[in-house]
Order: sequence, then C-alpha cells, then structure tokens
Amino acid sequence: MFNIFKRKKKQDSYLYECDACGATESIDAEVIDHFDEIDPGLPGQPPTFQCERCPGIMYPQSYLRAERAEPKAS
Repeated sequence: MFNIFKRKKKQDSYLYECDACGATESIDAEVIDHFDEIDPGLPGQPPTFQCERCPGIMYPQSYLRAERAEPKAS
C-alpha cells in the first residue's frame, strides 16, 4: 500500500538577514534547535542573533519579508 502523505523534510539551515545592514548568513538548523532548547524566547518569535557586521539584529529572511501589521493612523 502506498503512503499518500509524505512528511515534509526539515530544513538543514535557515537564511538569516540583518534588519539594519542587510547582511545575510546561513545558520544550521542544529544551531537554531540548540538555542530553542536553551532559551525558547517569546511564543511566535523566531530566534535572533546579533549581526557580526553592525549593531543590527539577524532575523530569518522569511520573517523579515512577511508583512507585519502596523497600527493605522487615526
């Protein structure tokens, strides 16, 4: 019998981008998992890292590209 449901393969690494200078860095999934175990952080927030090139913060590139809700001007 064929299994029609295939498990999605976990990513090997994640592309992070600095919110200030735009530098990118590939971070291994094992590193991300390690930081999640040590400090789970805020629910719904991805792990972040300090940029090595500037004082900015590194976020997953997909998180930076997602549209964020902003308060509407009244």
